[in-house]
Amino acid sequence: MDYFGSYKLRITWASISIFLFGFFLVAFRTSNGPDGFAIHAFGVTIPQNLLASMDALADPMQLMRSFLRAFIGWVVPFTFLFTAYFPLVDAIESDKLKGFFLGALVGSANGFFYSQILILPIWAFCARIMGSIIPGSLALADLHAVVLGLQLLIWSIIFNRLIRSNRGIPMILTLGFSALGTKLYYLVDFGEMFGMTIGQIKVVKFLNHFLPSEHVTEGPIAAGTLFYGIVGTLVLAALLVLIPMSGRGKVSRNKR
Repeated sequence: MDYFGSYKLRITWASISIFLFGFFLVAFRTSNGPDGFAIHAFGVTIPQNLLASMDALADPMQLMRSFLRAFIGWVVPFTFLFTAYFPLVDAIESDKLKGFFLGALVGSANGFFYSQILILPIWAFCARIMGSIIPGSLALADLHAVVLGLQLLIWSIIFNRLIRSNRGIPMILTLGFSALGTKLYYLVDFGEMFGMTIGQIKVVKFLNHFLPSEHVTEGPIAAGTLFYGIVGTLVLAALLVLIPMSGRGKVSRNKR
């Protein structure tokens, strides 16, 4: 299956990220001198008064971890989606159900490769500044982001099978559903404050697991997300793949 890019692209992508990984290892460091803890970035020392003012408000390391968690939660799933969606659509149109399952497997590996290689410089930064190459909280955030990327990929295929006129529209709808799933997360916690009944909260909780959500929690991945959000949507996408194609794809084959 040659839908998922050339090896030259993967080598270039990996080479750039590995170079940045090494560059960050050299560019960032910390020190403990007479003036206290200091961070050095690209040969420049961050002013002590800046770190002191940050420490007065919150732990600087905690602020960095929060920022990196948000960055990982954004860049990993969208890289996962954008590097796997179009090749997977080509695989489905070529080999139908076989192309879907094989393409989903290869596409997931492809998205995982590009997304994880992309964030290599982050681990170099963590090693130099935080003292741990892969902090536990960020590793968990990365796992959540990979699962979200897989959810986005499956939902994009579901919308692609429903909307045949334009391949870009399913991606836009998928991103919109992820935003909706993020809002539902807050209703699960605060639904009672808005006067929702227990039954309504259960429905919202199911939809929260079923739909992709950009909210990255600090806890483990919920079993409902894996069952409804991955397995359930995968079955739904497979059923839609079995439906005969119509629209532009069918017309283009008839013209041949």
